[in-house]
Amino acid sequence: MNDANHWLSKPILIYTAVSAGLNLASSVRTRGIRRSVYFFALGTGLPAGGELLATGPLKLLRHRVRYRIAGVPLGILLGWYGVIHGSFVVAGRVSERLFLGEGTKRRILPPLAALVGIGLDLILDPAGLDAGLWEWNADGAYAAEIEGANGNSGVPLINYLGWAALVGGVVYVYELGHEDEEMELLPAMLLLPHYLAAVGWALRRRRFRFLLYSAPFPVALYAALEKR
Repeated sequence: MNDANHWLSKPILIYTAVSAGLNLASSVRTRGIRRSVYFFALGTGLPAGGELLATGPLKLLRHRVRYRIAGVPLGILLGWYGVIHGSFVVAGRVSERLFLGEGTKRRILPPLAALVGIGLDLILDPAGLDAGLWEWNADGAYAAEIEGANGNSGVPLINYLGWAALVGGVVYVYELGHEDEEMELLPAMLLLPHYLAAVGWALRRRRFRFLLYSAPFPVALYAALEKR
């Protein structure tokens, strides 16, 4: 099946499982069990549907990391939850700094969370493609100089439409039935290892422009973590 090196699969699964557990624990402390389980279900369920569509009928990509369910790695699904929850928290804390009315703040939260997630993936997806964690079934316009394991190059722009739909969609659906709530720092901080791993790749491979493209993510993260 031309999978990625097996030594990558287990650490990825372990890290995403630990990160998801910490995200869930942080969520329970701030919003209780019922709301936390609901967000977890949304944060894994909607991406699972998107991944199954992309890897199945649409045949857009294939994951090369092991421990897959119906072609979708468990580590990827747990990673989606962690990134969506972290992006939600970053967006919430940034929106609080904008001194907006409650109605406006709730309206901008889904697109702002989507922009945070996309900002992270502007460096994360090229790094994962270069590492052989997945492969696209057609050439993409973004990061066109990076070749996947199957010989196709770049990341299709539909990937980022998917990120906007999944991150923004989860936050939008969750916000429909819940009032404004406290945002803990931990989920935002758990995004940092993803970003730093991709930064390490960019520095090693001298792909410096991806640091520029993804710059909105560390700016938003800094704003979220800065003491008020």
